[in-house]
Amino acid sequence: MFIYSGCISNPMPVKITKIEGTKLKAEVEGFEVISGQADEHTPPDGPSPSSLMVASLGLCVGLYAAWYLKRHDIKDEGLTVDVDTVNEREPSRVSVFNVKVNIRADLSDEEKTGLLSSVSRCFVGNTLKGKPEINYSLNVAS
Repeated sequence: MFIYSGCISNPMPVKITKIEGTKLKAEVEGFEVISGQADEHTPPDGPSPSSLMVASLGLCVGLYAAWYLKRHDIKDEGLTVDVDTVNEREPSRVSVFNVKVNIRADLSDEEKTGLLSSVSRCFVGNTLKGKPEINYSLNVAS
């Protein structure tokens, strides 16, 4: 754990390795995620980085929803999260995330408010809303 500008830093290292062409492998927490393709004539071997970002937000919201349901002993017959986006070109980016939590359960108004409050505190969403500082560096070996 590190202290950075008054914030507590708990590193979540991710290692990205080029496999072939534009096919890359991300290693995180003992798992591997493949993105890209070997060449322009082959189908992708995994989702694009931007799709993984959107999926990451949806997974985070789903996890916070599941935690809320479990913590409040609410039985559900299905939980899904839909995330769609609005994209911009200059510069290329997602400008709007629309996140919809779908659940089959009998919820009171208080539980609905609590569930929405819970999912709005997900780590990935907070990070995206917080406009984090991104530092780039280059290490060239010969």
